[in-house]
Amino acid sequence: MSSGERRARVRGRNRQRDREAGDARSFWDGYELLWAPDQAATGQRGPLDRARIVQVAVRIADAEGLAAVTMRRIAHELGTGAMSLYRHVPDKDALVSLMIDSAQGEDELPDAPSGDWRADLRSLATDLWDFTQRHPWYPEAVMERPPITPHSMAAFEFAISILDGTPLSVADRAAIIITVSNTVLAAAQNAAAEARLRARLQVTDEEIDHSAGAFFGKILASGRYPRFRDAMTSAGQGASGARRQPRPSSSGAAGSRAGLPGSAACLRRRHAIPDSASRTTRPARNAVISAWS
Repeated sequence: MSSGERRARVRGRNRQRDREAGDARSFWDGYELLWAPDQAATGQRGPLDRARIVQVAVRIADAEGLAAVTMRRIAHELGTGAMSLYRHVPDKDALVSLMIDSAQGEDELPDAPSGDWRADLRSLATDLWDFTQRHPWYPEAVMERPPITPHSMAAFEFAISILDGTPLSVADRAAIIITVSNTVLAAAQNAAAEARLRARLQVTDEEIDHSAGAFFGKILASGRYPRFRDAMTSAGQGASGARRQPRPSSSGAAGSRAGLPGSAACLRRRHAIPDSASRTTRPARNAVISAWS
């Protein structure tokens, strides 16, 4: 074992000791690596460097999921020993943060929003959905490691700027962007889980839908769940209760586009809240909600 590998092993043991001792500082190891002033220098090019490690990790995660990403697996792909990776990446948590930043940096951000914030928010949802289909591991990754990385923060800053022309406060603008993003990420995570289940059972959506009629029919016929029954039938599903599962490619981004600020306006209309009352209580937010709907 080389001296560098011994030092890497000692650093890894120290980090593990910190975690076991409840030292929250270890949480920020990967982030500090990304935001270090000499980050470019520490990622020096060579037969084995940080960029290659992250590239292989992303490729594995794209194909097999985040759980398949291990130092041992990456080392095997690179034809090296697992301990040699720790000279470039402190641990798995730091690697996940690096993966998040690398994936976020794939697409170049526009110079500025178009000026049509409705269209830009729709594009934001659609682009994020497409991104999660290229990288199905991403929603899980950002649940474990918040995307506080250079490329992620640049994307968030741009997204907030979409609403710069509205009367919303910066806090409200940020809240809307977070809501849009979280809705898409949740839909993407659900779609990925369903895809894994279909693969494990070796069934298609059509086969699942076809077999659902008898199962849901019993539930609806019991009369114990009238709201569920009405929701199913009003959504265009037959009395048998056969499930018509929207395809992820059409439901994920579309659902987030249609169901966010517009849903609040829908609630306001359904409950007959006077426009004057809404304007009195939350003028800026109500203006955006009304315009979206």
